[in-house]
Amino acid sequence: MKKALLAGLALTAVALGISMPAVAATATARMSLDVQEGNPKHIAATRFADAVSEATKGTVKIRIFPNSLLGAESESAEGIRLGSIQMGIITSSVFTTWVPQVQVLDLPFLFRDDQHAVAANAVLTKALSDSFREKGFHLLGFSVNGARQLMSKDPIVTPADAAGKKMRVIQSPIHVALWKAVGANPVPIPAPEVYNAMQTGVVDFFDNTATNYLTFRFYEVAPNYTKLSHIYAMGAWVVSEPWWQKLTADQQTAIEKAAHDAQADIVPLQAKQDEEALAKTVAQGATIHEVKDKAAWRELMKPVWAEFTPKIPNADTLIPAIEAVK
Repeated sequence: MKKALLAGLALTAVALGISMPAVAATATARMSLDVQEGNPKHIAATRFADAVSEATKGTVKIRIFPNSLLGAESESAEGIRLGSIQMGIITSSVFTTWVPQVQVLDLPFLFRDDQHAVAANAVLTKALSDSFREKGFHLLGFSVNGARQLMSKDPIVTPADAAGKKMRVIQSPIHVALWKAVGANPVPIPAPEVYNAMQTGVVDFFDNTATNYLTFRFYEVAPNYTKLSHIYAMGAWVVSEPWWQKLTADQQTAIEKAAHDAQADIVPLQAKQDEEALAKTVAQGATIHEVKDKAAWRELMKPVWAEFTPKIPNADTLIPAIEAVK
């Protein structure tokens, strides 16, 4: 009845020569997250969804699905590309098959600190948007999921401490190469198997984020935690390109602004949650180590840059642009 009424009003307006304002169509998106409720990424996504609904007067609704309910990150990315899922915050390394330029984000010590990683968002988004679009993704930007820190049975503070030890790594050539360069023996193991691998002695140490150290009870099998921040885990905020093209220009603008604001929110949320998480692990017997001088680590990892940057498309322009960000 509502559609018939609108159609009747439109015909009447045409007959009387009156122009009617365009009515934005209602659009609904399912947003995939790999984290649980309460995680900074989930909090930021919720704020994003609320801001979009308010800015578009309810014409765009975003439903958030945490805990990998829509599939693991690789499955969600494929779903977004094909249009069966409309949105997601996906770890950047998942996109290397489609957009090999994102491999630069796995280079060790690319970012100076949290602030540098956040500030680089605009440069990364501008440089990579076209490449994402060509593969079916509209890129809304990047957020910092957290810095990778070392988690081990025995204390690891200097590269010499890691030499000869078995290091669990993600299944990435860059991660394998950088730990070989340090002198460790890298062992690629899927994330769900890390706890058991540490418990059974398959590996001696691994890297992950502070919140996960508590959430997944890694402190039980890796009681030593070392703040190295050698690689930042970056999340790509992506939208299915076909779905994006169905939106009005005003709806697109509202979504982009809300995403940008939410992405900036994650780092302070993450910092607060990391501090609280580490305090809880210390209460359970964990020991936190600080690396005061990272020069030795950087020096040993330099060959990784020399080996991989020639293989990464546009690395010669993208890396200097990131490094120039203040």
